[in-house]
Amino acid sequence: MKTTGFRSFVLYILLFAFCGGFVWFLINLALNGSTWATQPYNGHIYGDDTAVSAGTITDRSGMVLAKTEDGSRVYAESEDIRRALLHTVGDSSGYIGTAVQAVHRSQLVGYNPITGLARTVLSDLGNNLVLTVDANASAAAYNAFNGRNGSAFVYNYKTGEVLVKVSAPTYDPMNVPEDLNDNEEYNGVFLDHTLSSTYTPGSIFKLVTAAAAMEYLPDWDTRTYTCEEEMDIGSGKVTCLNYHGELNLEQALGYSCNLYFAQLAEDIGAENLKKKAEEMGFGKNFSFDSVTTDKSSTNLSSSTSAIDLAWSSVGQADVMANPYHMALLMGAIANGGSTPEPYLTGGKSRTSYTLTDSSTAASLHSMMRNNVVNYYGEYLFDGYSLCAKTGTAELDDKNPNCWIVGFSEDESTPYAFAVCVQEGTSGLYTAGEVVSAALNAITGN
Repeated sequence: MKTTGFRSFVLYILLFAFCGGFVWFLINLALNGSTWATQPYNGHIYGDDTAVSAGTITDRSGMVLAKTEDGSRVYAESEDIRRALLHTVGDSSGYIGTAVQAVHRSQLVGYNPITGLARTVLSDLGNNLVLTVDANASAAAYNAFNGRNGSAFVYNYKTGEVLVKVSAPTYDPMNVPEDLNDNEEYNGVFLDHTLSSTYTPGSIFKLVTAAAAMEYLPDWDTRTYTCEEEMDIGSGKVTCLNYHGELNLEQALGYSCNLYFAQLAEDIGAENLKKKAEEMGFGKNFSFDSVTTDKSSTNLSSSTSAIDLAWSSVGQADVMANPYHMALLMGAIANGGSTPEPYLTGGKSRTSYTLTDSSTAASLHSMMRNNVVNYYGEYLFDGYSLCAKTGTAELDDKNPNCWIVGFSEDESTPYAFAVCVQEGTSGLYTAGEVVSAALNAITGN
């Protein structure tokens, strides 16, 4: 009898364990079934299996960017659009893990918890997605890269809608190169560089140094320094492109004077500059369409040398900037300090980011507008009332990273942008051409 009772006890334990495990499985199936079923290794979702059909992806105007046709995934008719939006739409092999076809694959294939991925009378698979992007504007921006690598991001800082998101290097998802994994031309091609990369920012970081001056130096608006083209600082030397003479902050930002900002940073201090940079988003990850972005960064501390502080203040040394973050910062400056989180799908922004106070935003806004009107040339961006800052980041043994960041203050074109073109000639002309091409395509000019 004792043996029988013990066996019954063991059987009850096993039964309870089985039931518990089964309930745990059902709960996880309900919560994660769509994710399990639509992992990239289930290649038949986008492949030749006609039993499974992913939905159609279109741009904001209804242009087809991707669809399933005869059991295969096909992409936009224009090769330029396919290349420009590769990292936004995605590819059939799942290489681009941050793209819509990867992030929203369960929605696209229409997973049903009862029938799974099977096509039945209960489940007509293939949900469609409408993206906020303007395909023609993205292609225009991509073409303005002129074969160079980099990234371009343009969004509406009032609503959060993304209009342009381009990353290069890229390739045609309808004609995938056979040497994709071996050719140096495609190094980094699987990364969306708007989200997952950082670049030396050069002079666009002077906006952060200027913001730090506004917080820590009460006389920032009247304080002047003299530029004599080069200056010994600490153990090194800081150089400028020209002799600028005596400048105030607004003039120094317009001329992009390295010596002014190097002297300004010395008075601000490394720790204060780092603190302001962090308040403005450096050192933080941001979210975009369920993707966590790479961090912009500085290497400032109480032990930073005078020469490293000087070069950091102008966006060199160890300073790195993520394009998406820089676009957010521009949207915040345009919007009085805060910006909605940009989005591609879903019809509304998820959250907002506060990256500066309203007073600093207003002052930077005014100075960036002054840059365009009095230093860059309004004619380059005719009709948009642009506020901008350019940057040309010097690199060892390479042509520079060419940046332009900014926004339109015109209420009819509330767009913020960040463009970085690798190995260009200047921020204003190399990167500025990308912005001009994108804005003209968006507005139909």
